[in-house]
Amino acid sequence: MGDNAQPHPDLPSWRVLATFVRNGLPPAAAPSLPPGTPIHLIPTIQSAYQAGALTTSTGTSQLFTIPDIPDTTSPAGALWSYFSQGFAYGLQQRTTLAQNNPRNQAPKIHEPENFNGTRANFTRFMTRLSLVFSSDPSRYQQDAAKIAYAASYLTGSAADWFEPHLNKDNGSTDFATYAAFVTALKNAYDDPDARSTAERKLLNLKQGDRDCSAYHAEFATYVTILNYDDQTKISFFTNGVNQGLLTALSYQAAPPENFDEFVKLCIKLDNRARLLRTKKPTTATATPKPSSHTHASTASGTASGPMDLSLADRTSKKRAPLTDAQKKYRIDNNLCLYCGAEGHFASQCPHSKKKKLNAADTSASTASGASSNPGAPATSTPLLELAKN
Repeated sequence: MGDNAQPHPDLPSWRVLATFVRNGLPPAAAPSLPPGTPIHLIPTIQSAYQAGALTTSTGTSQLFTIPDIPDTTSPAGALWSYFSQGFAYGLQQRTTLAQNNPRNQAPKIHEPENFNGTRANFTRFMTRLSLVFSSDPSRYQQDAAKIAYAASYLTGSAADWFEPHLNKDNGSTDFATYAAFVTALKNAYDDPDARSTAERKLLNLKQGDRDCSAYHAEFATYVTILNYDDQTKISFFTNGVNQGLLTALSYQAAPPENFDEFVKLCIKLDNRARLLRTKKPTTATATPKPSSHTHASTASGTASGPMDLSLADRTSKKRAPLTDAQKKYRIDNNLCLYCGAEGHFASQCPHSKKKKLNAADTSASTASGASSNPGAPATSTPLLELAKN
């Protein structure tokens, strides 16, 4: 300052203010002012105080104006103290509000698992970060806070990748925004051809022994990337189901064309089949042991007495064809289409004529020895009786 230069008229007042705030100011609803503060300085002080309070509520640093007075730092020191007072009061109000209104607190979100650079885990890691940031937006409004949080979960090769981007002196990074950080991390560790990878995994995906709900959960993680239409989804989904569910689906005359409805049907059929397998088999009626006394059979009329027609009736009586309603009921409930019992299909039904014919082959071969004697009387065999009927 020159010999003829006059000091700034506000310099004495700023020096008083700087001395007044030297030991700090407690949180208050308005800036604390010493007696005799010039009225024309109060708007400048209030501006610094409000900038501090807004910084707390928005999470973004707010600016304020510092008067340019030569050869002194008193205005800057005083105004930064008022900024701190406003910041402390805003923080106090926010804490009080959260305590009095628990519903306004950020929901509890599980922290993401550490990311060590495995490509298969990249998408899951980024999804979990998005959940954390969206659950407490006021806390993570600044990009630097997001980058610091995400980087704290990088391990292994991912941590090695991040280290050159970090300034170890002041903690800053090379990334101007969080979006720039995500782009760089994605270029390093995301799958460059996610669609091809998803299609390959979808083609190799099989239900196996797990329930259909678990199969669908894994199926959805891959098909979401591909944006297939419903018919294509159904085709891929059917390709992976196990043989039992595939058989049950073959009995559905008109399965849904909507993928979500088709999955519901598959889960229902799969759950029903699993329930049937857990049920104890029905106890069969014990066959009475034959008497030690040999009695001549009257089923074929080879002994005296009334002829036993029960066998002939069981083997010769034709079954009436099933109605459409009966067929649908048996298919929907996984019942045998031949006898209506549960636990087997018609091709393995123990009551079908085809099954009895196969069982009778042994008796037929035994009887062939007797027929080789031309003089012997013709004897009716079970196989012949079944064939006739």
